[in-house]
Amino acid sequence: MVHEIALTIKPTMKCNMKCRHCFNGDSLNGSEMLGIKNACQFIEAACREYSDVKVTFHGGEPTLAGNEFYRQVFDFQKQMTDKYGAKFSNNFTTNGILLNDGLTELLIANNALINISFDGPYNDFLRQKSGQVYERICRVKSMGGRVRAFCTVSRGSFEHLPEIYQWFNERKIDFKILPIEPRGYAAVDRELLMDTDKFISILTDTYRYWITDKACNIRFYTFEEFAALRRDTQFKPFWFNREIALNPDGKIYPFGRPNDVQFCLGEAADSFRLSVCFDSVEYNRMLEILGKLREKYCTDCESAGVCNGVCICMSYMYVQDDALLRYSCYRSNRIFRAVLAVNDEIMEDFRRGETEKYSDIIKRKFAGSQRTEG
Repeated sequence: MVHEIALTIKPTMKCNMKCRHCFNGDSLNGSEMLGIKNACQFIEAACREYSDVKVTFHGGEPTLAGNEFYRQVFDFQKQMTDKYGAKFSNNFTTNGILLNDGLTELLIANNALINISFDGPYNDFLRQKSGQVYERICRVKSMGGRVRAFCTVSRGSFEHLPEIYQWFNERKIDFKILPIEPRGYAAVDRELLMDTDKFISILTDTYRYWITDKACNIRFYTFEEFAALRRDTQFKPFWFNREIALNPDGKIYPFGRPNDVQFCLGEAADSFRLSVCFDSVEYNRMLEILGKLREKYCTDCESAGVCNGVCICMSYMYVQDDALLRYSCYRSNRIFRAVLAVNDEIMEDFRRGETEKYSDIIKRKFAGSQRTEG
């Protein structure tokens, strides 16, 4: 049995908000709702072949499926654990507006990580109902839930990244930053986009601050990922053949990004096996396309050994646009180069035994770089 699979389940592509930057835009805002039978068939297909099943509920806005949908899904997961011995981990990504106490309790009972889209003190720039969403984040925390804010940084906020970090840290809210990209509504409203070089400069300065901030009492997921980067370590090495999605139409697609719909891998059904999807003509057609993109963009890229083309592939799965691919490749390369340069400095300090200035998490992340005596 293969070890791990990551499932994305999209109960609906409808949404109860209209964020200014939405990466879906109007292209996938359909009215179709996923049937519980299709969801269960998809989950059981994973359990037949994988021992660890990571499930992310996404959309659209997944709370629109209602509490009963998730009650049935989680009950079915327990049945699959009894039947196959599968272990589940759950992520739930929401705008928070309809995240009531009943659904929150259900998610907590199933140890789900609740991701709420919220941009901290600059939330009003892209989104609505900031006070209501912040109150929901605080409510989830007070109920003992695991919650993480997905913070989109854009022209209206990126220059304040150090302040945003301090804001989340003071309120003890774990978060991850998602840099805005020119897709969906943001592809039209170019005023939302950041100057790439200036953004990376501020991002790098904030990372340098974070690595020595001994007062950090939250998980800053983006920077934790940065701290794991090494020149001889591939970023996201298990992306292919490990991520697969079920859309509201009951059909299966490769990764769960908007552009995946051009590669339909089949439909959830009784006795279905996910390995058939990864061996399918459509999956291999996708691999061929992505392979050519990697040859085009990655051959002379300074970060190719670390990225291995994953960033260009992820961008393609959001939109087929050569300008966006160039934009994504350039920015990813610059981020990798900047972060690796900082990490090289950290490793050199650790080799010299000069570690006192670093935070505990950096000491743990770079412990293998310490000088050995003898």
